[in-house]
Amino acid sequence: MDSIVKKLKSIDISMGIGETSRITGATVTQIRYWEKKGFIHPIRHQTGGNKRYSLKTMTKIIIIKSFMDDGYTLAKAGEMIKAHYQDVDTFRTIVTQRLAGLTHDNDITRLNLGPIDNDDGFNLVIEVRGKQVHLLKRPQSHEPG
Repeated sequence: MDSIVKKLKSIDISMGIGETSRITGATVTQIRYWEKKGFIHPIRHQTGGNKRYSLKTMTKIIIIKSFMDDGYTLAKAGEMIKAHYQDVDTFRTIVTQRLAGLTHDNDITRLNLGPIDNDDGFNLVIEVRGKQVHLLKRPQSHEPG
């Protein structure tokens, strides 16, 4: 799985401002203004090269535009996006540091988050059944992975 993630991260998909505007629905003027204010950051592949916008940045542009279309100010949209990315980073940290195993059994997915820090001999397991999520304490020898 790590090799797949590395491969996906290594793929360089970026677009110029015109194509980014067309895809995201934000005007070129908006994109330049949001960049000037520090809400988005283009990339340059070489010195003097044209600015390019990554898929991650295009996603951010779409979200900013959506919030602004809903009546939020640019500053508030920026705050909301920052909070969202902090949540995503926190979740990524939990998964990368704690995920000890992932199994599928018919309609049940189990995520073993490994040993419970204050309860020796037990793992914290998340069971997902459709839209229901259950947190379970299981003996360490009980869970694979």
